[in-house]
Amino acid sequence: MKFDEDLERDFERMHKHMRDRWGALACPRGAVVLSHSSWRPSLDLYETEEEFIVLVDVPGMRPQDVEVIVDRDVLRIAGNRCRPLSQAITRVHQMEIDFGPFSHIVALPEQVDSDGASSTYRDGFLTIRLPKRAKASGPISITVTE
Repeated sequence: MKFDEDLERDFERMHKHMRDRWGALACPRGAVVLSHSSWRPSLDLYETEEEFIVLVDVPGMRPQDVEVIVDRDVLRIAGNRCRPLSQAITRVHQMEIDFGPFSHIVALPEQVDSDGASSTYRDGFLTIRLPKRAKASGPISITVTE
């Protein structure tokens, strides 16, 4: 048992060192609390030549229960996943599925065309398409006329 106690003590010391040094980054669940949300769905951000594609893992939700707001280079996804069980639970033996309100804010690599943004929900995935803003082609010469 001494080995187990030493291992546990070493693990706790390492964990404390990581928390002291890295703060919330050392405890991913801690970042959720800082965002004032009980959970945060998994999210992937992809880029093509024309757009950014955001894929959010939100099974068990209805499209009307999710809010998507995009403003220049910030995307905010919020919603509430409700428990599907309505009967009175007397005992919980295992609980791994997250429920309740969530909010996820993503800083995009560059500004997007908010007017062209779209989203779809299928098979538990929310897909958000954010077209890139047209970039200026560089300096141009304008002839002044009377």
